[in-house]
Amino acid sequence: MKARLQVLPYGWRLLLATITLGIRTGLVGIACHYLLEGVQWLAYGQDGSDLIQQFKQAGGLRRFLVLSVTGILAAGFWYVLQKHYKILSIRKQIDLVGNTDPVPLAHLLHAVMQIVIVGAGASVGKEAAPREVGALIAGRLGKILSLTIKEQRVLIACGAGAGLAAVYQVPFASSLFVFETLGLAYHWKNVLLVLSSTYLAAWVSQPIVGHGAIYHMSLVHWSASSFFQAVIVALLVTPLALAFRFLASRASRKRRKDKTILWALPLAFLVLASLAFFFPIFMGNGQVLAQALLSNQPIPYLPLTLAVKGLLVYLFLRNGAYGGTLTPSFALGVGAGYLVTLIFAAVGIHLNPALGMLLGATVFLGPTLQAPLTAIALSLGFTGQSWTLILPLALAAGVSYVIQNRWENKQ
Repeated sequence: MKARLQVLPYGWRLLLATITLGIRTGLVGIACHYLLEGVQWLAYGQDGSDLIQQFKQAGGLRRFLVLSVTGILAAGFWYVLQKHYKILSIRKQIDLVGNTDPVPLAHLLHAVMQIVIVGAGASVGKEAAPREVGALIAGRLGKILSLTIKEQRVLIACGAGAGLAAVYQVPFASSLFVFETLGLAYHWKNVLLVLSSTYLAAWVSQPIVGHGAIYHMSLVHWSASSFFQAVIVALLVTPLALAFRFLASRASRKRRKDKTILWALPLAFLVLASLAFFFPIFMGNGQVLAQALLSNQPIPYLPLTLAVKGLLVYLFLRNGAYGGTLTPSFALGVGAGYLVTLIFAAVGIHLNPALGMLLGATVFLGPTLQAPLTAIALSLGFTGQSWTLILPLALAAGVSYVIQNRWENKQ
């Protein structure tokens, strides 16, 4: 098969790799969707239309038991897996092309466990799993079709973006993510490959995953005062985003992989289980918290809730769990932006709370992903908002970027 494919002209092989990658990664998005829903159904019951209601109807005891058992299983799984195999991040896969290949089965099982723990209610994002599988598929395709080392690296980055696009239906934001976060050069050929794979993956998965916005939110409008609000939110929320990025990065660098994971990760799940017994708002990747805020539902003790949610993400990553920080960052940003509007309202300055939440999400995602353009696109794509909001969001992202650069230059 490989010999037959090599007969094709190089350009045709590259085109075949891109199309195959988009289709396969779209199917991965569908698989992740069904796996997540299946785990949630097994763990908490059949009502998956409203996640917070599903958690509440399951009852405190069931939530506690599911999370506690999941922690024990996840700890044992990752300890055994990492004892026998080395898990390569997407960046490592790109850097090691031509030298070291990831073990497909180990990485697939690793991705499946990430989806499983998110479905059970762990405080990490699900987006890392489809990105990693997309990158894995791209690496295999690059080798089978005998692409150059340079274009194998590009294809792996495309696979990561396509995985993100497939599960969240945000192909444009996913394309920006590939260039900003993974550092792909803005060459016309790279742009074409990235856009083709991400949009094709989103199109393939759309009938099952759905094409609507992930979060339900009324249409937001802006005015001249929105620019003042953008600057204020950027000034106040950026330090919080930088603190969260520092904690998340530190947790990932010092993640437990030895025998200590066997008690530390179950303990992290036990902490969440104890909180979730009374407060299901803390469960999951942040979607429940973000949707509650975007739907104007009251969240008691919001500053404390946000702080605890952020610390839970750190606790999970530090003690051995794997998962993304994109969706937790979005939720924390929404909460921080809303909190800013409440603080100003208390002193008689009334700002737009809906816009404040979008600004907060953009500002929080920018430093966390180190991708301000991706942050803008994700905030609009996740909530189904009009691109007319790009001006205040871009101002907030720009001010945040300047603050971030100044802070990093002082380190």
